[in-house]
Amino acid sequence: MRRRRTKSDRTESKITEKFRAVIDINTSLSMYNKKNHSYCVIRKDLAKNYEIEVDASEAPILNKVLTEPEPYESSMADIKILEEEVFPINEAIKRVFGDEKELSLNSIKLAIGGSKIDYVTIDENDLIKFDVKPTLTGLINFIGENTDSILGFLDCDYISEEGNVIYLSCGRKNLSENIFSLKLKILASMQQRGFYLQQEHKYYGLQLYIVLESKIPNDDKILELLKEIEIDWELLFFRRRLAIHDWTEIECERNSENLKNYLRSKFESLNYFDVNNIARLINKNDLSFLVADKMATLLHKMKTERSFRLNENQFQKNSLPTNGNEYPNDEYSVTLKKAEIVAAANLSCAYLGIQIKIKFDDDISYDEILKYQEELTNI
Repeated sequence: MRRRRTKSDRTESKITEKFRAVIDINTSLSMYNKKNHSYCVIRKDLAKNYEIEVDASEAPILNKVLTEPEPYESSMADIKILEEEVFPINEAIKRVFGDEKELSLNSIKLAIGGSKIDYVTIDENDLIKFDVKPTLTGLINFIGENTDSILGFLDCDYISEEGNVIYLSCGRKNLSENIFSLKLKILASMQQRGFYLQQEHKYYGLQLYIVLESKIPNDDKILELLKEIEIDWELLFFRRRLAIHDWTEIECERNSENLKNYLRSKFESLNYFDVNNIARLINKNDLSFLVADKMATLLHKMKTERSFRLNENQFQKNSLPTNGNEYPNDEYSVTLKKAEIVAAANLSCAYLGIQIKIKFDDDISYDEILKYQEELTNI
């Protein structure tokens, strides 16, 4: 049978379209889903733990000459940022994807000299001239060999349209079958300057970004990388599911209409009358949301299995009815009997350890209830 796309499917896709989690005071993780692309964005705030030196730049003169504008401040970040924050990530990437998948070094500007008032700068092109491999690993080796003379790294690119000052940019395409690209950047946002002035009393707030673009959001390699950089994604997703479930339970127990909407969206085989009868029995016996959800699950399975068996038999006999219905034995069109709903309530309460004698209408046969309880038990 062809499964129809239900409201619950659409709701779930909206829920997973955008997801953000705060890992700690400095780190956050966001996931965004589009048609055939998913984006995982990890951001670490470096402003709290590291200092940055800011000085006036030559932009008032240079910007009249250059095609691309320069920022009006020249800033130098602590080299410890690379050693403590970036290099461990590089090792984690190589452990997950292999040594051959190392990141290309797109832009960096290092300060080399005796002091912060006496230095010269070299960029990624200069490093290539010095036979340094243009990768993040090559940068690590160069810094390791010249530790005493490297004072820090400076702003190397200014994207005026975005208001971003770039200090480091690395990347790699086609890391795996499902991962299109990985980008690693350190930047300062001019748009967020006011925030850092107010919160941290600092002129610039540096941020480290890791951006993964993939076919699917839950690719094994992405999850493995998160684990390597000490982000407990299992706990994050568990807390998220738990929070959604708790919110749903509270809203459904607060309002009967919310319960009906929930049942209709989650269980496509339950029609209007089925949902109303379930909600009516829940209200009559003052049962919890968990009982209602368990009842609906049992009844949905029963209706779906019945419809599958009937359609299978008719296909085998090659005698499908021609009454104008596309799905002649569509489970949605068959309304549940009240005895079936009571039977599901009895079993759900027993499963959840709730001791209660279910109240039901006088016109319901007790023998029928027992018959349907047996059928539900054997599903």
